[in-house]
Amino acid sequence: MVILKIYEIKLRNKNYSDNTIEIYCSYLNSFLKLIDIKDPYQVRTLEISDFLENFNYTSIAQQNQYIGALKLFAKLILNKKNIHLSKIKRPRGERKLPRVIDTRLIKEQLSKIDNLKHKAILTLTYSVGLRVSEVVNIKIEDIDSTRMIIYINNAKGRKDRIVQKIAGHSSSKTTEIYTHISNEILNKVELPI
Repeated sequence: MVILKIYEIKLRNKNYSDNTIEIYCSYLNSFLKLIDIKDPYQVRTLEISDFLENFNYTSIAQQNQYIGALKLFAKLILNKKNIHLSKIKRPRGERKLPRVIDTRLIKEQLSKIDNLKHKAILTLTYSVGLRVSEVVNIKIEDIDSTRMIIYINNAKGRKDRIVQKIAGHSSSKTTEIYTHISNEILNKVELPI
């Protein structure tokens, strides 16, 4: 579909990540197929808002991605102002407690790894809390062992960041969230198994 290629080009010009472009184009394609319109340039904002309000989403993340994709479609392709679409509110995000993995288990598993490169990669991943995409892109020059920091280039959202070894987290805010869950509290939790 030609309109999808135009949409993709406009997203690239706005410097969206490849992953976001792929998802947004996929969701726009699904939307256009579901509303079964012959000329995509004739889509009305009412059709977009009806779709967004009535679609059966699999998750809050998917709902937010659909909203983002279709709002941008209306703005970039249909040249619509956000007048009608601004009424569509994004869902409130879920605040789930982080899943805490027992440090003894991690150390035990890491000690079983013989390959030094694999062991270093996994140790770095667990100790600093990096994403896989961040670990595979680290270069030696990104590690400042004197100041104990790691430079992460093109992290999520194409943002650079610096990871400091503060309780294994890149942000003191993250550390604050984790400190509310002490081992004392975790030991009191009865497992259903």
